[in-house]
Amino acid sequence: MEPLGVINLCEQYFFDADELLLCNWILNKTNATNLYIKLRETYYKGPIEEDWLRNYHDIMFFRFFRIQKSTFLNLLNVVLENDNHKLMRKKYHGGNLPIPPEKALLTFLTYMATQESLLSIGQRFGIVPSTAMNIVNALLYIMLKIKKKYIFWPRTDEEVEHIINGFTHYPNVLGAIDGSQIDIKVVPHTQHDSYVNRYLRHSINAMVISTAEKILTYVFIGFPGSAHDSRVFSNSTFVQNIATHGSQFYFPNEECHILGDSAFPLKMWMMTPYKRRPALNRIERQHNYHLSADRVVVEHIFARIKGRFRRVIFINTYSISKAIEITTAACVLHNFCYMNKDQWEDELYEDVNEQEFIAEDNDEETRRAQLKRNRIARELLNNV
Repeated sequence: MEPLGVINLCEQYFFDADELLLCNWILNKTNATNLYIKLRETYYKGPIEEDWLRNYHDIMFFRFFRIQKSTFLNLLNVVLENDNHKLMRKKYHGGNLPIPPEKALLTFLTYMATQESLLSIGQRFGIVPSTAMNIVNALLYIMLKIKKKYIFWPRTDEEVEHIINGFTHYPNVLGAIDGSQIDIKVVPHTQHDSYVNRYLRHSINAMVISTAEKILTYVFIGFPGSAHDSRVFSNSTFVQNIATHGSQFYFPNEECHILGDSAFPLKMWMMTPYKRRPALNRIERQHNYHLSADRVVVEHIFARIKGRFRRVIFINTYSISKAIEITTAACVLHNFCYMNKDQWEDELYEDVNEQEFIAEDNDEETRRAQLKRNRIARELLNNV
């Protein structure tokens, strides 16, 4: 290519007079074809450069990828340690170079943090949509693999005591439980009605138990959206394990319990608020206030998960199992971030999940639970 031709190309793409002068000066020193190649390499890079850690300011990195740089590096190490199938460290066998693990993890975090399509994400990172999809699937697999390392019930007496001390309004609380609707796009035609929730949208249920520090200790995801929280709860592995092994499977003694709202059944191991008859007395109102003050933390968790990892606001996927994997991965990432002191207070999503209360049973266990709740209510009033 002649030098004059290069100048004409420069004039089409660069509008700064200094840049044109620079082109003229270089043309006298360098081969025109080499210059053209260098200009293309310099001015046609994608938005995400390979040297991302140096180029991104901490604040902008956090805004783009929803986690801090230090948390990202820790997560990258965990991913590589658990990548037994070398999904993130593929060997070069010719053709295009393998995607670096750092770039792959950034691609996955962008997918989880936004509602962008794979086409848009691939364009941002300079990869084709099929490669972006393969990266997402590989990282989802690893997130599910490390789930039990970051979402677990307290195992030791020290962990139990730490969680109980975190709840300051209600005594002996090991967690707060609640459910949320995760909207999805496509469901099997044979079960279409099962996934239509009370808002007339297709969804799956996500039920979680949380500590006061907003750490998830149990998740149960995937039940059809038409089901009431009480039905989801009764079919969860949490209740099934208690039915099989007894409450001691989760609770060290009968004084410990979790907190639920009026949509959950009253149990010895789960305290719920007094139902509104026509009116509540002073003891019952005070009890409900203290219970709600501690239980509200689990509602804040859904606001943070959906605000931080906006993919779970609406999962545009053709597979319910894939929607379950994505929601589970968001819960794992949430716990990982909070365990690394990487909290999220911006762009909280307003999650609405109000359900009708259920009537309390009249069996022996419920009567014992009512006596326990009455005793706690009197203690709370005396401590005011």
